[in-house]
Amino acid sequence: MRSDPRETMTPNGTGDAALIEALAQRSLGVPAGERVDLDDLQARDRCGPALFASLARRFGWARDDAGWLRERVPRWTPAWVQPHHEEAWMALFEKAFGYRMATSLWRWKYRNNPLPGMGAWRDGELVAFYGGMTREVIYNGKLERTLQIGDVMTLPDERAVMTRTGPFQIAGSTYIERTSGYGMPTLFGYGFPTDKALKMAERLGLYKQVDQMMELSWTPLDPPAVALESTYQATEQSAAAVDKLWRAMAAAMTGSVVGIRDYKYLADRYQSHPLNRYECLLVRHRITRHARGVVVMRDRGEEGGIELLDLIGPPAHWPSLILAVRRLLARNARKRAYLWTTRSHAAMLDATSPVVAEMELMVPANVWTPGPSAEELQGKWWLTGGDTDFR
Repeated sequence: MRSDPRETMTPNGTGDAALIEALAQRSLGVPAGERVDLDDLQARDRCGPALFASLARRFGWARDDAGWLRERVPRWTPAWVQPHHEEAWMALFEKAFGYRMATSLWRWKYRNNPLPGMGAWRDGELVAFYGGMTREVIYNGKLERTLQIGDVMTLPDERAVMTRTGPFQIAGSTYIERTSGYGMPTLFGYGFPTDKALKMAERLGLYKQVDQMMELSWTPLDPPAVALESTYQATEQSAAAVDKLWRAMAAAMTGSVVGIRDYKYLADRYQSHPLNRYECLLVRHRITRHARGVVVMRDRGEEGGIELLDLIGPPAHWPSLILAVRRLLARNARKRAYLWTTRSHAAMLDATSPVVAEMELMVPANVWTPGPSAEELQGKWWLTGGDTDFR
């Protein structure tokens, strides 16, 4: 019986990178019409024969009764982007987006994934990238590992080739096949593509939309003479209180897909960020001292207002958290606070009377590999700006 690929072939493992490199070497210099034995490589592939055949097709190979035949020599081929490819990745990012990412941010984002993502390569140049960061979530009441897709990009000169054999498709489909679905290192993925990017991925058969991001905003509220809530910096001494709030939140949202939000996550996501400065505040009842929840904020300046990145605590307490944030707005002379969340869950904050605006950011589900269907995931995600890698 084939062993479970999750045991050793994880998104941050190197065995899969070595396999794909070996396939690339075996393919080097072989013209179309020639045959080469790839059975030993197929036997090494912990994803199984079917996914090895799919991988081999991206190098121009097809299996028939006589063995492996090279039908074509493709223009682009896949390979994992590894830490020593940092400069190649930075060069592609700069060409794709017009600025250079800080090295400290790149290393922080992919700190848990020594294989940040899959590249499409042409003559040794990285021309497309499809990356992912692992994220643990509660799904159907169980702890599951998912993928937050990020930094999807293609060299501008290659963007016109949006076909099932183009560089974007090669990077994206290979990455998904090697990492996501039933029996794979992660169960499913999520991301925040624009409407245009989502439609392109849908045409290529990679995604289906399951939600949309919305912006909820609030204006300042003058604090009363004596408020019932008080706020404190959430520090390591607050870990037990934060973990208790997270457990209450998870228990109240069993019908949703919710990323883990315990103190370990709070420290890892916000307090260790190399560039951004966030304020993680524990809100307590002034009289009983009971913790009501945690709010994570980022001050965007007088004009930008306060971005609310996260809420941690039972949803019944969220109105109290928003009330505390609105009073902080007045105290800090900021004009508004705003939170990104999913359309499906925005009504959970109706009691706070927010101004609601649609965003051009969509939430997709992977439909390329067998896994939870788009229908199963439709309207299930609770996501905020804190679940992104770019806020």
